[in-house]
Amino acid sequence: MQSVRLSTLLHLKGWLLVALIGVAQSGCYKPKIKDGGFRCNLDAGVGKACPEGFKCDTSTMQCWRMPGDGGRDGDAIVDKTDSEVGDVPEEKPICFDARPDCTPRPGLCDPFCRTGCGCREKCSVNTVGDLTCNEPRATGYPRTLMQDCMEVLSPGTPQQTDNCLPGYVCIDEGCFPRCFQFCQTNMDCANSSCTRDVGGVDSGQKACDVPFVDCVPLPGSANMGCGPATGTMACYLSSSDPMHTICDCPFRDVGSNGACSRSRDCIRGLACMDKGDGSTPQCLQVCRLSDEGQTDCPSRTRGSCHPYFGAPRGTQPHPVYGYCS
Repeated sequence: MQSVRLSTLLHLKGWLLVALIGVAQSGCYKPKIKDGGFRCNLDAGVGKACPEGFKCDTSTMQCWRMPGDGGRDGDAIVDKTDSEVGDVPEEKPICFDARPDCTPRPGLCDPFCRTGCGCREKCSVNTVGDLTCNEPRATGYPRTLMQDCMEVLSPGTPQQTDNCLPGYVCIDEGCFPRCFQFCQTNMDCANSSCTRDVGGVDSGQKACDVPFVDCVPLPGSANMGCGPATGTMACYLSSSDPMHTICDCPFRDVGSNGACSRSRDCIRGLACMDKGDGSTPQCLQVCRLSDEGQTDCPSRTRGSCHPYFGAPRGTQPHPVYGYCS
């Protein structure tokens, strides 16, 4: 009797082993995770902040389904219903938060305050200066301050959008497309100024310019601190904040004595100077004040290095660099 029971037990164990192998071969167990119900773990490293198939939404610090997993469809952000994701309950849309304690300006919406648009639309400005309300471009989203961004979709139309976070806009002015932060005053910008025009001067919309850096704005190979001397990026005296230098690409290629409105209109080594005498600002060669231009200025102006006050002319010059005249 004992041998029969032992044989039966071994037989049952064999079937149990087969069943377990079958379960293992059929695929691993994948728990159902509530969309938006898992908080991002940024300490886990790049690409590991959320479970597989989910992506971190930095505006809410929650994990949401990635494209193809029920979270997005192409370049539009959409929600999935119960019938499309089985018995996972339908979630409310990811609403973009407005900037706290911000007073919106008149108009369709306010890109700095992040108000006036739909739940998942961001307020922005298109290339012709019109305010727009559109969902961000999903490809590569989200991009943030000074990060590279996608070429805008439908430029110059009410449908224009990009993949920068709400409160940011993708601008390409010579270097490569980058996300710039909308602003209202200089107080809104960290180590920068609220002077970058968005959608043209007439739009009235501004973004924080490139950050201030310590670099050398002299001509030719002496222009250092922003990359190789043969590269596109160059060091400039900031025309709007003449006490600072910046790294950026030239907006134009104006040579010596040519008309300008800002230093980045000039070729490297020149600065846009408003002499304050009613004349048009000109691109003039940069020089070192301590050397009085003996080394840096052309022969006709050697020994004449004047303090640089910017354009339009300000009240405080750069402490190290001036212009030859």
